[in-house]
Amino acid sequence: MEEIGNPPDDFASAFEAAFARLQVRLEEACADSGDWPAGVAAAIRAALEFGAAEPAAANTLTNAAMAAGRDGIARRERLLAYASEGLAHGRRHRPGAAELPQLTEHAIAGGIAGLIAERLATGRAAELPLLAPDAIQFALTPYLGAAAASRVAASG
Repeated sequence: MEEIGNPPDDFASAFEAAFARLQVRLEEACADSGDWPAGVAAAIRAALEFGAAEPAAANTLTNAAMAAGRDGIARRERLLAYASEGLAHGRRHRPGAAELPQLTEHAIAGGIAGLIAERLATGRAAELPLLAPDAIQFALTPYLGAAAASRVAASG
């Protein structure tokens, strides 16, 4: 795992490198997904697989970012904003999308990031891919409803 006490320049470089690798994985996962729900599912699977395959990098994006002070928190917020942007497209799939609180996407992204952070902090990174169905259902339910989100989560 990355050392939490790294000098700020080391943290910034490690964060940016990890974030870039994660973005590539997410973009590649979504490229052939077809529709928005399948793309979200693919992105969540890719993020969880990234955490399992690269736990030090994933720790930099989650736990180390939270411990790195203002700079780390700002970088983590940029990561959550990136994820939130992709989730926001789901509002087109929901009748009455305006009823969803404005922080819905940020809360979903933060919840999944928290799930990853917890598994990393407890040495259980290998479990992350197994959490995909629950994480996908969690992310899609506000937009598709529980039944449709469950179907998407079960596929793939």
